[in-house]
Amino acid sequence: MILLVVLSLNNLAHAVEGVPLRCMKTKTFQIRVSDVIQGCDKTEVSLGAGAIPAPLVRPTKLDDQILYRFQAAQAAAKKDGVGISITSGYRSLSRQKILFARAIKNNGNAYQASKWVAPPLVSHHPWGVAIDVNYPTSPEGAKWLEVNGWKFGLCRVFENEWWHFELVIAPGWKCPQLVPDATFCRY
Repeated sequence: MILLVVLSLNNLAHAVEGVPLRCMKTKTFQIRVSDVIQGCDKTEVSLGAGAIPAPLVRPTKLDDQILYRFQAAQAAAKKDGVGISITSGYRSLSRQKILFARAIKNNGNAYQASKWVAPPLVSHHPWGVAIDVNYPTSPEGAKWLEVNGWKFGLCRVFENEWWHFELVIAPGWKCPQLVPDATFCRY
């Protein structure tokens, strides 16, 4: 594995060529490996070279990086005869509040509710960096993404939600161990 080395000399940072960067052709969804110095060409979009954190300002749509990564995964799944689709992505903070309030009503309290619906200030959906795939009808397609998502930087994060994926790694890295549910999140 090639790593980026950053040297700090006299408070100047210098990047050393070699950190892998996945680039996707916008028309064919074909992926190639470049590096952070060379970057992607004009016919490609970057899938990123790391995990994609929540932005500093609340967005109004799904993050481009998760969309690009999903499109690449979707094209690969199609080649394998598997269909995957985003059934929920970006949600406004007010929509997440409504979903969480409904979950409290159905589960009796906030702790039990947060096992199934993350609290509004915890959920990554209002930050545009979480997606639900094939929910509620096709766990088989989401299983394909769980097995192959690491190639695209998409990981399932909760044991109890087969449909929920986030940008917690760089494409090609190993996905972290699942946590039981959203009550274990320390976002």
